[in-house]
Amino acid sequence: MNTDRSVNSSSTAFPRVRRPEDRAAEIARAALELFVTRGFAATKLEDVARQASVSKGLPYLYFKNKEELFKAVIAEAVAGPLAQANDVIDHFEGTSEELLRTLVAGFRAFEETPAGGVVKLILAEAGNFPDVARFYCTHFDIRGRDLFIRTLRRGVEQGEFRPLADLETTAIVILQPLAMFSVWKRSLAPFDPSKIDGDQFYTAYLDFVLKGLRP
Repeated sequence: MNTDRSVNSSSTAFPRVRRPEDRAAEIARAALELFVTRGFAATKLEDVARQASVSKGLPYLYFKNKEELFKAVIAEAVAGPLAQANDVIDHFEGTSEELLRTLVAGFRAFEETPAGGVVKLILAEAGNFPDVARFYCTHFDIRGRDLFIRTLRRGVEQGEFRPLADLETTAIVILQPLAMFSVWKRSLAPFDPSKIDGDQFYTAYLDFVLKGLRP
């Protein structure tokens, strides 16, 4: 009789236990998709639960209300891309013009994903949910602006960009057209007879901005 009690790990299946933070992230991702496609007001927490394939009441265990879920959706969509962009700046070895082009390309890559619709969502709901708008500005918008401030400062210090009296305001001037193009694409663009596409916009945008920054 074989008394060996060792068990081949491949023959014993243990159920995967999802941590609470994993569940919360799954619910936030499901909500992001629904908020962007249906709109915030039209989406119920029950819809989110169905989309996330969880029980009807589970979202209420992680988010005390729909507004808190909205904040989690923003974090889910924006936090990762911001962290990646920050890492790019920390380790970038090219010129500041190349760095600015890289930042804009990163924004475009984000904006063209379903998660990019969160920008329009935030602007549309800012008046109805000022606490959510404040949360976004405090935790994410300022960080995004700082990416461009750092890039401008780098270019000025290295003599690649002309001296700029107000780096923060210049960063806003550079950043906001990107956000507005994202909103325009998801609102008025389908009805605009000019049919301007992303390639046209980003080419013209970079040409305009870089000519204004060069010495």
